[in-house]
Formats: sequence, structure tokens, C-alpha cells
Amino acid sequence: MKALWVLCMLQGFLTACAQQGEVMDLSGEWSVAIDSTEHSVVLPGSLAENKLGVAVRDSAVNKLSEEFHYEGKAAFTKEIEIPENWESKPLELYMERTKYSMLYVNDSLVGTQSSVSAPHKYVLKNGLSKGKHQLKIVVDNTKSLLPLGGSHAYSEHTQTNWNGILGKFYLRRLHEVDVRSMRIDASLHGDCVLTVDLLKNTFQTKKELFKLTVRDHSGNLCVHKEFSMDVDQDTETLHLNFKIENPQLWDEYNPYLYSLSLESETGISQKQSFGIRDFRSVDGRLMNNDRVVFLRGKHEGGVFPLTGYPSMEKADWLKYLSTAQSYGINHIRCHSWTPPSAAFEAADELGVFLQVELPLWGKYRANDTVLVDYMKAEGEKIMKAYGNHPSFVMFALGNELSGDTLAMASVVDYLKDIDKRHLYAMGSNNFFWDTRTYDCEDFFVSMRNGKAQPDCMTDLRGSFSFANADNGGIINSKLPNTQRDFSKAVQGLCKPVIGHETGQYQVYPDFKEMPLYKGVLKPLNFEVIKKRLEEKGLLEKSEDFLKASGALSVLCYREEIEMALRTKNFDGFQLLDLQDYPGQGTALVGILNAFMGTKNLITPEQWRRFCNDIVPLTRFSKFCWSSDEVLSVDVDIAHYGKQDLPRQTVSCALVTENEDVLYKKSFTMDLKQGEVNRIGSLRIPLSDFSLSNQKLSLHVELENTDYKNSWDLWTYSQKRDVEEGTVKGICVTRDAARFNECVKKKSKVLYIPRHEDIIKNSVGGLFITDFWNYKSFRRTAQRMGKVPSPGTFGLLINLEHPIFNLFPTDFHTNWQWWNLVINSRPMILDDYEREYSPIVQVVDNWDRNHKLGLIYEVPESDGNAIICASDLFSCKENVEVKALFESILSYLQNR
Repeated sequence: MKALWVLCMLQGFLTACAQQGEVMDLSGEWSVAIDSTEHSVVLPGSLAENKLGVAVRDSAVNKLSEEFHYEGKAAFTKEIEIPENWESKPLELYMERTKYSMLYVNDSLVGTQSSVSAPHKYVLKNGLSKGKHQLKIVVDNTKSLLPLGGSHAYSEHTQTNWNGILGKFYLRRLHEVDVRSMRIDASLHGDCVLTVDLLKNTFQTKKELFKLTVRDHSGNLCVHKEFSMDVDQDTETLHLNFKIENPQLWDEYNPYLYSLSLESETGISQKQSFGIRDFRSVDGRLMNNDRVVFLRGKHEGGVFPLTGYPSMEKADWLKYLSTAQSYGINHIRCHSWTPPSAAFEAADELGVFLQVELPLWGKYRANDTVLVDYMKAEGEKIMKAYGNHPSFVMFALGNELSGDTLAMASVVDYLKDIDKRHLYAMGSNNFFWDTRTYDCEDFFVSMRNGKAQPDCMTDLRGSFSFANADNGGIINSKLPNTQRDFSKAVQGLCKPVIGHETGQYQVYPDFKEMPLYKGVLKPLNFEVIKKRLEEKGLLEKSEDFLKASGALSVLCYREEIEMALRTKNFDGFQLLDLQDYPGQGTALVGILNAFMGTKNLITPEQWRRFCNDIVPLTRFSKFCWSSDEVLSVDVDIAHYGKQDLPRQTVSCALVTENEDVLYKKSFTMDLKQGEVNRIGSLRIPLSDFSLSNQKLSLHVELENTDYKNSWDLWTYSQKRDVEEGTVKGICVTRDAARFNECVKKKSKVLYIPRHEDIIKNSVGGLFITDFWNYKSFRRTAQRMGKVPSPGTFGLLINLEHPIFNLFPTDFHTNWQWWNLVINSRPMILDDYEREYSPIVQVVDNWDRNHKLGLIYEVPESDGNAIICASDLFSCKENVEVKALFESILSYLQNR
């Protein structure tokens, strides 16, 4: 058989359990003792679902609140009756997922298990006598028991530190020779080996006849083989070879699954499905079945607001993953935890690539053998439980680890020796202050390649907290264009590179989702935020704030994704996130809510225009143009689709908001899979069209396909410089005293204050929506001696106001506002009437809740006095700044 083996998948739990009379379902009513008090509970489930624990009364603003919380030992007991045909037969007690557990039978300790990632299986080799027996399962979710750091397997900020027993829960009778685990390795040519780890409950030598059958997706017979083998006390493992002729391969376009059954004359009967694929790194690129893969990923942190724990049902994961796929996602990264079997089964069926991780967000120490040994054992359990799933392609030791790299490498090497079917990394974004990759790693997930640099040249994503990057990273600090990418950061890396936790753009709270919290977690954080807004008189604008901040968040996420797609030899991104993260300060960073439900910010079809396997891209130097310039554009197609596209026609058009076509050009060429294909260049003299101040749209599409994309551009014809003095009969001043004098006289005045004069009554200018959570990273920045983020969520613009007659705008921030926002200090208007709204309001974060004005009229001036808190003088060379200046003057002049 070929030396290179690739993954195959086993799916489902042992079907031997399904045979009549061989399994005892343990689900149902149990007794539980917590804090010396007995209660009745229903399992599977958690204590919180059974409304047991300490009732939580205090509101928390940094996360969702549990109705009932419990940390410690919970002793679950139940009386069972062993039937006569089970007497003295070996038994296995199976719990699909729980926390640290201890099993007692008739008050005698059977053993303990500590996995938080894989099933707990207890074997009673001597079985039990006929009649009644007491089972007692002690589950202990005390955090200090296990060396997990801030792992999302235990975090109260996402799936909660639940206590209970979840998923499949049963006692089964074992055969004298049974199966402990199975593994299938296969080559792309169909040469396969089934490795069976035996569970022997007899010391007698037995001749076993094993029958192996494989059927294809349609149920057609592919393989039938019989193996007659002697099984004695030294036989630990069986290796059964078989071949599938002309196998169908598993990938994101054709997630083809086979079914395998193994039977024996003594009663073994197991049925699983598997897939054949070859996911590997080739010359620094990710490839699956010799096709280049670009991972369009999302973060999965264990957000389950109804149950407080991950669903054990495949249907739920099919819904979750299908929703993600509808937004162009083909990859899920599980942050410091491993999901249950149902998630892998759903990903197998849908063709989603998974990265799972050990349950650690912390530090490796060279002498911490407890941690290293636990992680090696936990990793091995993960491989045995889920390693056969074709969707399981990548594995990491945890999130943002620090400490001893030799200890980390020892865990990677140990797991590679056990199972080479996956790609491995020492962690995601390890040593985040100075990230780097190591020889033992097959791929590199990071926010940077090295230390932060003033020019952002090491960055692998476009946004950061102000604590981790000057002015929040590329998108906030660099002049907007569509030429930027991460090419400098990936230079010299000879392995696949994936951007870590890309995005983290906040969206204003959507209070309409509050009634959805009908389970164990309650949105008391939303209630606190809502009350704050009521007190500040801002609640009635919360829906507008949601729409405006959401539109800006979408704009920023789009730029993140397109930057990644523009970068040659880049292998993907892992968004944080498509959905909200309701913990760690309350980080509402999703375009979807915590339930993966829409906020009506963008449709899946619109999102897939820039997040898909094939995406049209453009490269131009700026978004704002003078109407006498030549618009120069390079056109690319990022093609990570199914196959090469020969003789594909790509059409380009420049259109007005009324959909009048100003310019059109087409190219026909071969598009190579796995590359960013340069299509051609456009040179469009804007003077040919007699353009006024207006928004245009540049469209690029692959003809006769659904692949299309478009970009907003703005053209301006104004030439008037920004100047102080009397301009068109209007006083333009930077002097507060002069401004106040004009207000008293009811004369027309435009006040553009100097920043130093308003520093105490204003906040800083921020183009992007604030990163992750304002309060959390403000504290971090202050501890580091850095200036915190201004903490705002973008602009809410009264676009119907005549002040914008010469300055086309949307109701939200768009790229033409970048210079105007970055050079601003929005004014705090908390003393204004509650009903007062600025013409351009800056949406403040929900922790601080200022009423902020960027452009606004002084109420007592009868509309004759305008304050512009954007320092137009500091960016006066830009055409859009000149246009806004002219538009404000024109408004005042025509009053």
C-alpha cells in the first residue's frame, strides 16, 4: 500500500449498542446530592437545566447570566436492575460528555476519568450479579481540578462551567471479544486499512471470523471480505486490509461518505461511515485532494445561549453549519475546546473543514508534568474519539499559549506519532506579543508574523485593540484603498498561514433578541445596557445605532476578507466573528446574533459577494477622486473554487447610483484554481463623463455565473480650499470667542475648533467600530501606558439634511468619511436637550453613552451656526474634505 495515508472517517457511536437486549438506556430520572441535599433530576442534562444550584440574582454586564450556578461535586445516583442474561458479563458505562467523573457501583469506586473533550467509558470486566445495584456518578466541575487555564471548555463567558452528563448515556453488555476503538486509513487510490483495538474480556484463545462490508453513498456494495483470525491474550490490535476501486473523494464540494460494517460470529456488529481525503501542506499551501484550499473560517467559542453547553444533536449542528455556509464559510476553528461527535458528523456531511484544539488557554511550564501529561492524554482521546472524521483536518494545542516551547513541541510530536492524518500546530496565536512559527508546526495561525511594527508590515489582520497596535491597525490607521494586503507579513513563511481572530468589530446591541433567551442563560447584560440608554435618553435611537454601526462593521469585515483574498500565498482567515460573543465584557462583534440569527444588516447573498470560493477583486489607490482624474484599476479574481475556469469572460462596469453605465470593458482568459489571477487593468478618464459630486459603483463579475462584486467610489468637482475668514459671506473661524460672538448676533458661522481647545469636551476620532469591548481594552491600554481607543461605533448621519446637497453620503460611515473622522474630536453634547440630534452623530459605546456630535447646529442659532468637530484644516488637501467644506458653506449661504 502507498506510504502516504490519508484520513478516513468513522461516524456514530457503536451500533452494537443498538442490538436488542445489549444496551440499557440510563437516561431519565436520577437523584442528585449537592451540598448534602437530595434532588430529583433528569439526565442527560445539566444541573442548570434542572434548576439546581445557587440562584443568580445579581446582574452582570460582562456576560450572559446563569439562572442557577453550581461549581463542585454533584453525586448522581440511580438503582438499576441487571437481567439474568447479563449476569457476570462484562459491562461498559458510557457518558458522551461530562466533566471530571468518579463511578461507584454499590458504593465501591470503579475509577475516575477527567476528559472534558471525549466520552467517559468505564469497563466492569467482571460484570454484576443478577438483580438490583446502585450506580453513583460523581461529577465535579471545580475549575482547579484540571489545568485548563481559560479554556472555552470551562468558560462561564460562553458555554458556562456546567455540571451534568450530556449526550448518549447508557450501560451495555460486552462480548468476550469486543471493540475498544476503530480507525480507518486510506489512500486516494482506495487502499485501506481498518485498525481495530480490541477490548478482551476473556483469556481464552478464540478463532474469530470477521466480516467487513463497505457500501457507497447510494448503498451499492463496494467491498465484502472475511477474515478468520486467532485472538489470544496477546492480541491487542487487528489490521484488516481492503480496497475500494475508483473511490470518490471527500471535499467541500462533494462530501462523499462510505459506510463500513464489521461483524463477527460472536456478536460484534458495528456500522460507521467514512470519507477519503488528503488534506496536507504542499510548498506552503493548504491542499485537499491536490486542490488548493483557502479557509474562510469563523471562530467557535462554545456560544450556546439556551442550554449553556454544546448541543449533542446532529440536527442542531447541521443548522449551525448550514447557516455559516450560507455566508460563504467553509471552515470552523474551535477556540480551546473540541466539539462533540454531532458537530463532526454534520461537518462531514456538509464538507466543512474543522480545526479543533486542546482545552487550554494558558501557559506551558517545563517542569509542569501534570499539564503536559494531561494534554498528551487528552489529545490522544480526541484522536480516538473524532480522529476518523474527514472534516477534522487541523489540530492545535490551545489558544494564545505562552511558556516553554519544548514542552509544547513534545505534545505535538507525541500526537503526530499517534495520528498523522491531521495537520498540527503548537497553538493559535501563541506568544501574541511576538508571534512566530516553529519547525514542528504544519501551519501557522496568528494575528502577526513577529512583533508589531509602526507600518503594520507584520500584521496578518486589519484590526487590533489600541493596546496591541498603534491606532488600532491597518484599516483605522492607513488611508483606505484596495491595494493593501498581507504580502509583507507572509514573506519567508514556508508553511500555510491563517489570520487569527480576524475582525472583532462591535455592533450596537439589538434589544429585539432579548425574548429569545428562554433557556438557562438570561440577557441581564442587555437589561443593564438598556437601562443605561434609557437614563441617557438614547434608547429610542438604539435601532438606528444598530443599523449604522452594523453597516460600518460589515464594511470593515469586508475589507478584512478582501485584504486576505488579495494576498498571494495566504491560506485563510478565522473571523471573530460571524456571530456575537456574549461574554468577555459582552463582545457583540457579529453580523448575526448569538443564536446565529440575522440582525438584518446584510443578506447571505450580499456577504458571499466578497466571502466565497471565487471572488472578484479590484486594486485602486483611493476611494475619493477628483472628476478630472484618471481612475486606474487593476482587476483580479481570487479563485479557490472547484477547478480551473478556461476562457472565462470577466466584465467590468462603472455605473452611477441611477444605474447609468458610464464605462464597460470585458476580458476573456483562463482562470487558474488556487491563484489570485490578474485579469487586466482599467484606465478611465473621469473627465469624459462631466461628473458632479456623486457616488459611483465599480462592478466586476464573471459572466454566466453568480460571482460578482462591486465597490463604491466618489467623485468631486469642487476646487475651493478650506480657509478661515469670511467665505461666501459666512464666517469660518477656529476661534471660540469669535464663534460665540457670531452666535449672539445670529450671523452665519462655521466653527471648526482646534483639537487642543476642545480636548476636555470631546473624544477621539475612530473610523472603525470599536474593537471587541471598550471597557476591557481601555483597562489593558491604560495598564500598558498607552492611549485607549476612542471607543466609538461609527456615524449616524441625517442624510436627508440639505447640508449634504453637495456631499453625497449614506446614513452610516463609508470610506469617503475616513479623513474626516480620523481628524476629528466628536463633541460631548450630554447637556443638550434629550430630543436634540446632531446632523452627524457619532455612536458612542454602550458603556459610556455620550451624545456625540461631529457636525451639528447650535440650537439657539436658528440654524445659522454650524460646528464641525472634524479638523478640516488638517486634511484640507483631500477632495472629499473640500467638498464637505463647500457643501456646509452652501447650506449656510442658502438659508
